[in-house]
Amino acid sequence: MSIIGKWKVKKVGVFDEELGMQMKTIEEVMAMEETEEIIETKAMATAMSIIVSEESIQMRMIVPPKEIEAAKQEGEEILLNEDGSATVQEFLWKEENGEFFYEMGDEMEIDGEIIDSWLPIEFDEEGYMVMGMLAFEKV
Repeated sequence: MSIIGKWKVKKVGVFDEELGMQMKTIEEVMAMEETEEIIETKAMATAMSIIVSEESIQMRMIVPPKEIEAAKQEGEEILLNEDGSATVQEFLWKEENGEFFYEMGDEMEIDGEIIDSWLPIEFDEEGYMVMGMLAFEKV
């Protein structure tokens, strides 16, 4: 299996008071009541994609023109890709024994246990690529 290509968000992790963290489809998220958190989740889910090349995974977002203008006024520069998106994060990735991993930076320590900086890329039952609280569909 090749993960190289463009992927768009298909599911997002949303916290439910009773059930805890649940993966919801974009359609389910769009139908949810508009709390501040859900408004941010909707914007992120509809604006984000990832591009997987042989070297890296680029997390890209469509940045609204007013945010680009505001950043320019504050002296920041937002470099846009040819598709109009901005690369907001970039990860190295690797394949080992048929499994995929992405690097989140330095090793971490949680409750005295060293956590490897290489996290697994998983695939759910529908074949979506899962990284953290986002599930992506290859397009």
